[in-house]
Amino acid sequence: MKFKANVILIVSALLLFAQLMPVTYGQRAAKAQEEQAQSPRRDSHVIMISIDGLIPEYYTAPRALGLRVPNMTRMKLNGAYADGVEGVYPTVTYPSHTTMATGVRPEAHGIVQNRVFEPPTEPQTKAWYWFAKSLKAETLWTLARKQGLSTAAVGWPVTAGAEIDYNVPEIWDPAEQPITGKRMAEYATPGLIKSAIGSRDLKGDDFRTAVSEFIIGAYKPNLMLIHLIELDEVHHGFGPRTPQALQTAEKEDAFIGRIVGAAEKAGIKDATTFLIVSDHGFAAIEKKYAPNVRLVEEKLITLDKSGKATSWKAAAWPAGGSCAIVLHDPSDKETAEKVVQIFSKTARKEKGPLNRILVRKELDNLGAIPEAVLMLEAASGYSFDDALTGPEVQDSGAHYKGTHGYLPSRAEMRSSLIVFGQGARTGARLALARMIDIGPTAAGILGLTLEDAEGRPIVELLKDGVAPKPSPSKKGGKKTRPSNTDKSTGEAQP
Repeated sequence: MKFKANVILIVSALLLFAQLMPVTYGQRAAKAQEEQAQSPRRDSHVIMISIDGLIPEYYTAPRALGLRVPNMTRMKLNGAYADGVEGVYPTVTYPSHTTMATGVRPEAHGIVQNRVFEPPTEPQTKAWYWFAKSLKAETLWTLARKQGLSTAAVGWPVTAGAEIDYNVPEIWDPAEQPITGKRMAEYATPGLIKSAIGSRDLKGDDFRTAVSEFIIGAYKPNLMLIHLIELDEVHHGFGPRTPQALQTAEKEDAFIGRIVGAAEKAGIKDATTFLIVSDHGFAAIEKKYAPNVRLVEEKLITLDKSGKATSWKAAAWPAGGSCAIVLHDPSDKETAEKVVQIFSKTARKEKGPLNRILVRKELDNLGAIPEAVLMLEAASGYSFDDALTGPEVQDSGAHYKGTHGYLPSRAEMRSSLIVFGQGARTGARLALARMIDIGPTAAGILGLTLEDAEGRPIVELLKDGVAPKPSPSKKGGKKTRPSNTDKSTGEAQP
């Protein structure tokens, strides 16, 4: 009986051990896979190509538009993609590109607009947020370099003076007419532009693509960020989906093909994940609205006889389809209440220039412009202007037919995302991605983690094991916000 009891005890122990073994092994395997995914991958490459103003329809339904984009089509069909991307507020170039490089919203990374705010009483230099010293959050390039990976950027916003190995930043002198590449060359990695193009006279995206091809071939960076801009310019001048815009989209597609070809020629294509992205969508416009004209009428801006501002209590800071109202004294509650009353009344007008206003609580939820006491959201067909004098509302003009900057919940503002190459989950499709997730996705492909990111890797579009899946209790990074879109109506919510 004692022998039988001992046998039963041994068998029970073995069965228990057998049950525990798969769990322990599975846990170890999962942990090992996660550690491997989070270790810097020195043999992997990410090339992120931003086509400024690329609307998702150009790659999701090109045939319906008569559009020929063979490279984006091939990448979409042989890779993964999203039908659209919900951006950040305002939906303009510099805040959006910085969100894609950090995984956080504008209030956290510090690039809250394209242009730096300049009070109406001061000279209007039209300076933009060109310099990396304005950044308040960790970027893909700082993280990659810290982990010993090589980095490159061509035309990427907010990279002047950045710690990037091979860098040709986007920066210009607004006083130059026409604008030249003088300032860009001044802040580029010494000798890089000359080595890339020699004596060739290249302009625009042809120049940016040629420099990118050279960097890929000569240096094979682990992380490369490229910003192509001509489609945005044509969308502004002629409007989205116009013949001019479609022709330019086809040019941009050819530039994408050249960049992929450069990776193939350099022998790194099979180890590269390409991210085709954009910063915002586009909407057609017909009229523009100048809030400063109203503020002058309400004596919140004072002008001299020549129309120059001599004092101000509140001023407009336009961003295309949205506009921040900034107070001279942020603690001036009387002026704050007055501007809310003024523009709330305008927003209630039927067929007026304003769709709505957003007060500070709503802006905090969106992670938008901390300096703004409120923001104005333009009605469809309207954009904002910073004029101090003249009509409050007027036609947009013959050469300004499209804009962006509106709430990211508006369908026209959705941007783009295609994932192609080494890390892509072939055939995967996502209805709506988030811009705050693009940076963490790029980091994850390289085995890195943007620790303070609100976003998380878009594992739905990546092969298993490429990036660690977020835990159920932590779907984002430090601070996860709700979506700004009401799924039933598509309208932004407070």
